[in-house]
Amino acid sequence: MNKVFACLISLSFLSPIAFADDRVIMVAATAEKSLDPNMIRMQIEIWAKAPTAKQAQQLAATQFKEVKKVFQEFKLKNQDIQTENYNLNPDYVYDNRAQQNKLVGFRAVQALSVTLRKVEDAGKFIDAIVSEKQGNNWGVNVNSINWDSDKRSQVETEALGDAVRETRVKANEIAKAAGVKIKNVARISHGAPAQRPPMPFLRGVSKMAMAESVSTEMASGQIKIQVEVSAEYEIN
Repeated sequence: MNKVFACLISLSFLSPIAFADDRVIMVAATAEKSLDPNMIRMQIEIWAKAPTAKQAQQLAATQFKEVKKVFQEFKLKNQDIQTENYNLNPDYVYDNRAQQNKLVGFRAVQALSVTLRKVEDAGKFIDAIVSEKQGNNWGVNVNSINWDSDKRSQVETEALGDAVRETRVKANEIAKAAGVKIKNVARISHGAPAQRPPMPFLRGVSKMAMAESVSTEMASGQIKIQVEVSAEYEIN
């Protein structure tokens, strides 16, 4: 019991000494940069439905060949096209009279991730993908479009430098007001907040609009790169 009591006394005397050495100024800064997108990542879905699973699979395969022709026309590279998912499942509808699901056929769906590296071709590319020939049993959906840039990492690094310099400016101002001086950097950490890429403006993707010869229009906007830096500066 006496040993435990003596240990507690020792810790109570050591704690103030540890905190006394922890003389720092803690600051945080945010930096933001903008850049023009030079690529678009799209999620494309090729689907088909038929009375049998084999017919649905063959219809989807035929549609994929048509889509592949568009890829070749726009000179997409193989590494920019990836099948992310493929499903071949029974297709049901609910029968209100029987109060149960009724099998009406099968549905095949192939989900593709596609990167288009000529942003100026985006509208024409979508017009070519969404063919006016598609009907009630097969077609192509464009599910999402994300603007991006292969210079993102470079711009993020530049923003980090700006944020670190800003923490130094803030720490110097605080130190000056407090009558102390900065000796060294004790700790720096950074993080990137969730980014919201610019949303595209779409027009004319539907079959009705295509029938009226209205082409798809898209506005790319700019990509916002934002970083946050936290820093602790030692003071005398």
